[in-house]
Amino acid sequence: MNKEKLYCYVDETGQDVASRLFVVVAVVSADEQGGLRQALTEIEEAAGTGRRKWHKSRPERRLCYLGLVLEKNVVPGGVFFGAYPKPLPYFFPFVEVIERAIKMMGRKHYTARILIDGIDRQKAREITNALRLRDVCLETVKGRRDESEPLIRLADMWAGCVRAAALGSREEEELLDRALRLQRVQCVTELPQKRKTP
Repeated sequence: MNKEKLYCYVDETGQDVASRLFVVVAVVSADEQGGLRQALTEIEEAAGTGRRKWHKSRPERRLCYLGLVLEKNVVPGGVFFGAYPKPLPYFFPFVEVIERAIKMMGRKHYTARILIDGIDRQKAREITNALRLRDVCLETVKGRRDESEPLIRLADMWAGCVRAAALGSREEEELLDRALRLQRVQCVTELPQKRKTP
């Protein structure tokens, strides 16, 4: 029996000391990857973000980018995130979000190729072993730079949006609420408590 190939692109935000929240986003797709990359590259051009990550993009451009991603439904039902209060070990949120995202896709016969922003070979081996212990069927886990992968940049943009929404930024809250309502984005943990603004 032929196994369906799933592709999973992962990024995070919140490793900085000032952050009270660690967010991991996994983008999972079985679709033809070239078409997805092309669609996201066109959205990056239209929004003016280019290949910039969340923290290097202007607020209006990154909101435009995510608005277009929602409007065009680029990765239907394939964006998953987990938000974790700090401090906690960096490793566990990655394993949990990847496992839940792949299992929530509901495929019975699959093999997954996982690309994580900026990890080294040692961390890739550790994540591979942990996922296999959780019965995730893997082809490979590798590090990949966001500069060369539009789908990792998509994960980064959603991670930035989730973090900003949890910090009480109204525009990001509204965007994330809309994405959750449309089921374009799914939370695999409890939703983070929003910081109350005075």
